[in-house]
Amino acid sequence: MEVFNIRDLYREKYREYILGSAELGKHSVYLVYGEVSCDEERTMAPEGHDEILFILEGRAELKSRTDNIIMSKEQAVYLNPSGSFTFKALTDCRYIMAGAHATPHEH
Repeated sequence: MEVFNIRDLYREKYREYILGSAELGKHSVYLVYGEVSCDEERTMAPEGHDEILFILEGRAELKSRTDNIIMSKEQAVYLNPSGSFTFKALTDCRYIMAGAHATPHEH
């Protein structure tokens, strides 16, 4: 068993803290921690991964071509592996994304 300090795992490209294949030595699962300021938008595209987005703090709007939902603290949503979503923070937000590979592939 190994303990990871999430603050040591910041990835500038994604503007998130990611515990993934580089740390775990496997491609089957990952965990993402994100912080988004009020009115900031981010694109969330699972690109073949099964993902669950969990709001730790704040309120956010999640939009896709077919859906538009408002999420609040302690709510979660499943993100379709083939979808693309816009995440807009309605207040300062913190979230966790848990993911798994729906179809095995390499990065």
